[in-house]
Amino acid sequence: MDYPTPSWVYEAVIYQIFPDRFAIGRGKLVYDKEKLYTKRGGTISEWGTTPIRTGDSRQSKTFYGGDLWGIAEKIDYIHELGANCLYLTPIFTSPSNHKYDAIDYFSVDPQLGGNRALISLIKALKSHSMRLILDGVFNHMSNLSPLFKKAQRGSEFREFFNFYETHHRAWWGVQSLPEVNLEEVSVRKFISLVLTHYLKLGIDGWRLDCGQDLGQVNNAFVASVVKNFSIEKYVISELWTYPSGWNMVDGTMNYQFRELVISCLKGETTRAGSLLEKMYRDTPKIFGCWNMLDSHDTERLATTFPDRDLRKLAIVLQFTYPGVPVIFYGTEVGLDGGSDPECRATMIWDESKWDSELRNFYKQLIRIRKDEIALKVGEFVLINEHPIAFMRRTQNIQDTIIVVVNPGNEVNLVVPVPDHRILDRSKFVDLFTDEVFKVTSGTIKIPIQAKSFRIMKLKNETPGMYNQYKLVV
Repeated sequence: MDYPTPSWVYEAVIYQIFPDRFAIGRGKLVYDKEKLYTKRGGTISEWGTTPIRTGDSRQSKTFYGGDLWGIAEKIDYIHELGANCLYLTPIFTSPSNHKYDAIDYFSVDPQLGGNRALISLIKALKSHSMRLILDGVFNHMSNLSPLFKKAQRGSEFREFFNFYETHHRAWWGVQSLPEVNLEEVSVRKFISLVLTHYLKLGIDGWRLDCGQDLGQVNNAFVASVVKNFSIEKYVISELWTYPSGWNMVDGTMNYQFRELVISCLKGETTRAGSLLEKMYRDTPKIFGCWNMLDSHDTERLATTFPDRDLRKLAIVLQFTYPGVPVIFYGTEVGLDGGSDPECRATMIWDESKWDSELRNFYKQLIRIRKDEIALKVGEFVLINEHPIAFMRRTQNIQDTIIVVVNPGNEVNLVVPVPDHRILDRSKFVDLFTDEVFKVTSGTIKIPIQAKSFRIMKLKNETPGMYNQYKLVV
């Protein structure tokens, strides 16, 4: 069964946070919390220093001190940006900074403030009408987990894992990450308890780590548990695949979107428009999918595109293509960084080091998306391949938006307006510049500079109270 996408998801702009690297709360520095890390074999690093790629476990044992208290103290910053939903990478007790190796699913790591900090964060978010998505890592856990240790000794938890003569089944063969035996009824009951425990606390959804390892059956199982709690709770699965065919969840982390956008803006393909249109047509749950440009698992957008003009074009596509825009913390102020762990650098809180023009650009785009229903629920119609031009439209013709993204040289674009309801002499207004462009016999001429864009909305003028759209449906 395909569940309906939660109604609030169409309005969502998600802000992703890697908790150890966003903010330290309660006026503390990492040195004040040192024992929380060193007693588990970790080391601390000063805020602002670049994470070092060591190629071994040391990079996952370096801590900067960020916690949930710090996130709660920065909600005003996120709210003012315009994001209305947080996605946190894992927060449960774990030996690592990334916490994709849970020891105890029912305890928020004391390094991040513990259970009290989570409850406080949920309360603070609700006071701002904001939502929270947690990261569920149910394919594997830490070999330091009491569950795993008891299983090794032959307890009733042995069926949670697959043991062999000399080893156990583990994620990508990494023995510190034993895979959970998801086929067992007892394991599913345990996962159900975890899911519902945090839903009862007030979270709004789950992101499922390693969606491909969970497979369709367990993606559907998790969705059934969550939707049984409330049909308005959200389930997104981490799948680095073509997004169609995973309709048992509300959507996937649409990294395919990221690849197409990057390839287009780097001039590696001139077919990105038609490929984006095909993906839209093939994916019934596209409006619940995440429009990703960077994350804790990729290099930063500013590293992919040091040219800010090209970066802006990527962001325009992120906010105008069907799906949920996801902003990786710091990307909005120009934070850069290569692949893991460099992409997991600490947030910049010195405003003099921000790219404030870029942050204001994000704020403007978020306002436009929130104001324009076509950008939230409208159909995607490609009208030109290169440069990409497309229409977002709804049942109400006056909602229509046309978007043009031009990574190449300046061009005077002449394109059809493929909707018989859009009448001659109608005008489209650029929502950034207020420039006006007129429709003539079903075509529109759009001059567009190099490495620039247009987001234009249909404007119905009514001279002398005459309305040519009065009977158009």
